[in-house]
Amino acid sequence: MQDAWIDNPKGYAGVLKGTLPFFVLVPAVRDVTEESKGTKSSPFGKLLFAILDTVTQEKRAKIEGILAEISKQMNRSGGNERVPLIADTEKQLNTLLNDFFIGCDLEIEFETPTLEVLLSAPKLYVDDGFRNAVENKGHGLQRAIIFTILRRYAEHITSSVEGKKRNLILAVEEPELYMHPQAQRTVRRVFRKIAEGGDQVLFSTHSSLLVDVAYFDEIIRLESICEKTDGKKTTASRAGQLPMARMIQDFETRFPNLRGNATHESMRELYSHAYNPRRNEGFFASKIILVEGITEEYSLPIYGDALPNCAFDPQGISVVECGGKGAMDRIFRIFNELHIPCYILFDYDSGNSDKNIIDKSKELLALAGESQDEPQALFVADGVACFPKKPAAVPPSLKTIIEKAVAVTWKKSCLQVSTFPAASNPAGAKGNGAT
Repeated sequence: MQDAWIDNPKGYAGVLKGTLPFFVLVPAVRDVTEESKGTKSSPFGKLLFAILDTVTQEKRAKIEGILAEISKQMNRSGGNERVPLIADTEKQLNTLLNDFFIGCDLEIEFETPTLEVLLSAPKLYVDDGFRNAVENKGHGLQRAIIFTILRRYAEHITSSVEGKKRNLILAVEEPELYMHPQAQRTVRRVFRKIAEGGDQVLFSTHSSLLVDVAYFDEIIRLESICEKTDGKKTTASRAGQLPMARMIQDFETRFPNLRGNATHESMRELYSHAYNPRRNEGFFASKIILVEGITEEYSLPIYGDALPNCAFDPQGISVVECGGKGAMDRIFRIFNELHIPCYILFDYDSGNSDKNIIDKSKELLALAGESQDEPQALFVADGVACFPKKPAAVPPSLKTIIEKAVAVTWKKSCLQVSTFPAASNPAGAKGNGAT
């Protein structure tokens, strides 16, 4: 037997395309009229022509019969069935034409559309209380319709008659555009549903409503950094991501008696409760000031505006209230591990009989790299400010605290590394599409 080379009849490019995941990109700016066209190259058109392939011969014959009947009503082929006014108009035109060209016959003929032609010219209407063409609706609704068309098109492309499914990669630029807050949360849930179905979702966002901290390991923070070298300004991008394995290892190092009990689900549960959309603002900040309550969150920006070169917003600085000290360490860990400089401002609560509160104060000082000793007076450092007790009035040192907070820089990781390896795949761990 002699080996022989047989070319792949489908072509190698076709085979690879059928094997690799199907990629769909939704850019930030996209025209709904282009997506809803019935052409064979548009997603909506491909869906319509896929419908055509499923039409039975019986149904096709019935539709073609109706179209043929319309043709008879409009054209000469219909004989006496033709619309009288069309026949009369044609006769009158021929009478007038014969004044110029005797024996010349003018015929009015209407082209009867085929089923394929009908499918190529659809018009999408939306009734949200007022029925109108989709292109006349608001941009938020138009964008939702684009998502809907592309999602259904992707389902069609990635499915096969054999029941096999080709994976989908859905990439979306700024899905929050033109969406009100409730719709943004809905979009986030839809993306999660797609990911849990075995596909992958990648999206860029500037909205805190689309950041789901329960899946902190899927968040990739991109930051532009401007530097001057030899008098020349350069811009670089830096990406930060926090792997779940490192967080589990840190947790088990701090709580060795719980080693083996930390899972992906338990870590997501632990950290998701520390965040909300207001606190998620920190993911988009250049620097963060962590405070215990809403009083500091409200007042610090006002004092910052009153000080030279200390206004927060122009510098991308966010004040994040943590709802007390209980969640402050968790909020700090995630922000810090994404390389966001954080300044911690809290009360030590000296004299409090609750050991847990004092232990939390010591933990926060340690996270900032400072001594855990109880401060006898206001303690201000480069990364933390700690009052012995809650001040009764605005302290004169607030100016120093704000200046330190504005100047804070990122120093190092705060996660603890154990001498034993963290479990690579804890019990109950599940893989999901990245967001």
